[in-house]
Amino acid sequence: MGFLFALKGLTMDFQTLLELHLKDPEKRFKGVLLALDPGETTGWTIFKDGKFKVCGQIKTWPIADGVTNLAMLLDTHSPDHVVFERYGIYKWKTETHSNSDVPTLQVIGMIKTLCILESDIPYSMQTAQIAKGFCTDQKLKDWGFWESGQRHARDAIRHACYYLLFRPKNDS
Repeated sequence: MGFLFALKGLTMDFQTLLELHLKDPEKRFKGVLLALDPGETTGWTIFKDGKFKVCGQIKTWPIADGVTNLAMLLDTHSPDHVVFERYGIYKWKTETHSNSDVPTLQVIGMIKTLCILESDIPYSMQTAQIAKGFCTDQKLKDWGFWESGQRHARDAIRHACYYLLFRPKNDS
């Protein structure tokens, strides 16, 4: 928590932040990271060896579109790890989800299934609050990761950045 506190008000590019936080290069993620913000429209981004490469949004609902588009994304980018937003049904959302198919949960199921079927790609989840809380709009702008008109892609970028900086030690 001291590292997060020390960063308040500090402006620097993402690569510098990554290098400062993870001084030992062996601790940095190596390979292709695919980050996803799941929903009826799913945001995605690719980072390779900690560097931003590309991002976008794909249609993932109805299920047939989701399976096709997510499989194509996995095949095109061959990620070494996938990180995506954990979705929970909170008390304040129960009315919204009443009599709903809750597409986001089904999209997450598709992601998990496709990761397993595609050579057992390791994956991890993190909450929206943790990624959005650290990777604010201003930080995305400062880091040059702001994608106008692509809020889901921006959220995927938040998940990638947070994962690259703070991923659990036991993750690949």
